[in-house]
Amino acid sequence: MTWNIEDRAVVITGSNSGIGLATATELARRGAVVTLAVRDPEQGRAAADQIAATTGVRPSPMVVDLASFASIRSFVDRYRDGHGRVDVLINNAGVYIGSRRTTDDGHEWTMAVNHLGPFLLTCLLAAGPRTRPERVITVASALHGGTKQDPAFERLEVTGRYRAMGTYARSKLANILFVRELARRLAPSGSVAFAAHPGMVATRITRDGDSKAAAVVWRASSRWLRTPEEGAATSVYLATEPGIEPLSGSYFVDGRPVEPDARGRDDAAAARLWDLSAAATGCTIRSPHATGGGTVPAR
Repeated sequence: MTWNIEDRAVVITGSNSGIGLATATELARRGAVVTLAVRDPEQGRAAADQIAATTGVRPSPMVVDLASFASIRSFVDRYRDGHGRVDVLINNAGVYIGSRRTTDDGHEWTMAVNHLGPFLLTCLLAAGPRTRPERVITVASALHGGTKQDPAFERLEVTGRYRAMGTYARSKLANILFVRELARRLAPSGSVAFAAHPGMVATRITRDGDSKAAAVVWRASSRWLRTPEEGAATSVYLATEPGIEPLSGSYFVDGRPVEPDARGRDDAAAARLWDLSAAATGCTIRSPHATGGGTVPAR
């Protein structure tokens, strides 16, 4: 059967603004059944109203806080009870934090929201055949190539002096390595995974963080940045294009697969990151070479 996004159930994190909102709008326009997975319920309702006014189709907003493992588990339980099926999961949400912060689960905020949250959300949805996404798309960044501290992921998080850009870059490297390992582990089920670089886009990512200097630079350069619609194009492509399943595990830029930085092609690092993430979240998808296969979430 040829892939078609019409009537497919799509979950998009961080979809109340920026790239996520543009992605949700376009997929709704193409007939997808979209769920807006957002942190703020009021902003989620406003985004749903805006998409309805634009496309004539109102998506369903649901609350999830990617900085909270408990919130992610609650979201998956509620989604499973109310919707059931997920055809496409788009891990779009991301943060840029100017100073070190720690989540209630004890993790550095940027790594928690940009990697551990999507890891747990994907893992829990993949736990059963009803909610296992056929396509998982994770928004990464070309900035992954700037990772200098522990790019091999000997540790989940780095210590010492906090460097906002370096921390963000490392979380984006984690996205790419996550997708490579996820693609291998999902292969027996037929599901696929892709990473997408949206380009430099004028969004709220720095404005929503706590780095005033970064926000000022971002606003000053916004006239030269891509629009959210342009930034969403690769995610939309990966959600809708038929016949790309053999490219599972790939990193896409401007709608085509490209080689990530060498740090993003380190399969040993990808395996280490997976094990560290599974230990931190209590959830994993067994390797296709493991006895029994399948997905084992820890509740």
